[in-house]
Amino acid sequence: MSHMNMISLMGLIGFLGFLGFYTGNFGYFGFFGFFVFFTYAPKKYDELFDTYVKKAATAAFFTSVAAFCAALCAVVLLKDPALIPSLFTLVFVLSVIVFILRLTIYEMAENIRAREE
Repeated sequence: MSHMNMISLMGLIGFLGFLGFYTGNFGYFGFFGFFVFFTYAPKKYDELFDTYVKKAATAAFFTSVAAFCAALCAVVLLKDPALIPSLFTLVFVLSVIVFILRLTIYEMAENIRAREE
């Protein structure tokens, strides 16, 4: 019995990008990037993939913690609270990019190892 790869459900967040057309706020278009998670739907969710997801999530988490600390320091040092929304968005985008890149790198390495065997 085949189970659905649950990480592909994160692709549903991509539909929030359409709010950019409705509201005129083009910042919503960034959510279209979540559609990349739909590419994981046919991927078998096994123990190895689960390990890759956990490793990628850990890297993204620590990246976001460090970036939030840096952003908070920037707001305090620059004494400009108006930067908070932009910096929050930047940290969020950075953490998602780190997650996607790390997961992609792990999968590419797995594919290379599989071809060598």
